[in-house]
Amino acid sequence: MTFRPTIVIVLDGLDPMYLESTETPNLEALATYGSFRLVQAVIPTVTNVNHAAIITGSFPERTRIVSNFRFDPKTRQGTFIETAEFLAAPTILERVAQAGGRTVLITSKRKLLHFLGRGVHTAVTAEQPPDDLVAALGTPPQIYSETVDDWTLQALLYIVEHFHPDLVYCTTTDYALHRWPPGTPEARHYLTQIDRRIGELLQRVPDHRIVVTADHGMRAKRRAIDLAAALAHYGIEATFVPPIRDRYVVHHQNMGGAGYVFVHRGSVEQARDILAGLPGIEAVYDSGQAADLFHLPISDIGDLFVLGDEHTVFAPSGTLPTIATEIDLRSHGSRHEAIVPLWGLGTDVSTASWNIDVPRLLGLASEGRA
Repeated sequence: MTFRPTIVIVLDGLDPMYLESTETPNLEALATYGSFRLVQAVIPTVTNVNHAAIITGSFPERTRIVSNFRFDPKTRQGTFIETAEFLAAPTILERVAQAGGRTVLITSKRKLLHFLGRGVHTAVTAEQPPDDLVAALGTPPQIYSETVDDWTLQALLYIVEHFHPDLVYCTTTDYALHRWPPGTPEARHYLTQIDRRIGELLQRVPDHRIVVTADHGMRAKRRAIDLAAALAHYGIEATFVPPIRDRYVVHHQNMGGAGYVFVHRGSVEQARDILAGLPGIEAVYDSGQAADLFHLPISDIGDLFVLGDEHTVFAPSGTLPTIATEIDLRSHGSRHEAIVPLWGLGTDVSTASWNIDVPRLLGLASEGRA
């Protein structure tokens, strides 16, 4: 099989609002000489859910990834989703590797290394960099920094130039965008760094196909709600599972704009009515409705799926002083972070509707989305 070298870059948390407030000449060049479109991300708009969907070209009903964290209602215990055993669909990296191509995964976050790296030839994370890249590029900044992604993209440039892989999947972290709103000097500096590395990539490998997108957007949040506490007030025992929950708590404090509610004791219908009446709640769906509307596997999403309005997130049980608390946080997870950019060079993205259309656009999708 003959491959045209391809690079897929997922810029974690790149809300289109950042593009409106920063000059990005190289991303603009991608749009001018290639193609550009705003598309839908998968809901809940969190990292694992969307990476699983993008790298497989499938909705969560097929990937079985509905969260960064999997909860077992029988044991009432859970585990972080950080290994490939959770991912039920084949990835584009696997497909290319099985066909004889050389594949590379590069990520700022260590948690994605094994989750997405099934079958790859080379996997690199900025949190545990190999000695040869440290010798070439220096020690990467720590993960909670605005400059770690610059190191990650330098690693991409180095690997592409020296090892000539057939397919690279590269992704950043959204720490800087959780921290800084669009238009701030810090946000502009961060995006300028990203854009500069994209420009270097365009100069060094003009013959490659390049696709750039995001896994979700990012918005300012002003209200946090403890859903489990709200239900307990009426005698309903339930567990709230935030899809955003992972080990990178400095980013988001495990508070996002979507969540699954597992009702252990009490009426599901009453729980739905109670939650729907809370301030900041945009919608409450039962599991069947949520599965149909958002292509989620009904067996993994509890009894209720809750979405917040643009300014509301949901907190892990017991972390707030009251049921509803004012906060100052930038986060994601809801429908309001579901519009993301998509660029293509050597690949026309004008027919895309979703960020998960990437495998189809590249001719690497094994079957339909579902």
